[in-house]
Amino acid sequence: MSTNVFSMKEFFLFTFVSTSQALKAERILKKYGTEFIMIPTLREISSSCGLSVKIAPDKMEEYQSVLQRNDVVAEGIYHVQKIEGKHVIDKLEA
Repeated sequence: MSTNVFSMKEFFLFTFVSTSQALKAERILKKYGTEFIMIPTLREISSSCGLSVKIAPDKMEEYQSVLQRNDVVAEGIYHVQKIEGKHVIDKLEA
């Protein structure tokens, strides 16, 4: 786990329909040597699965491509910024 990803104030989250898809995403991203962390899905985001993948902003397109090529279905992709202790969230198309 990268401390850098853990403490980022701006990041992207991939959410998933099921825990199995979240765990598949984790397995695939580890296989590719990517930097990410699994976190509980933020309360501000409504999701069927309680796990999300947190990544650096500059890696979003690359990691999205890796997941798509490996048939991992993301329910949603969110751009998150932590401003004055609150999350400002924008949903992108998955």
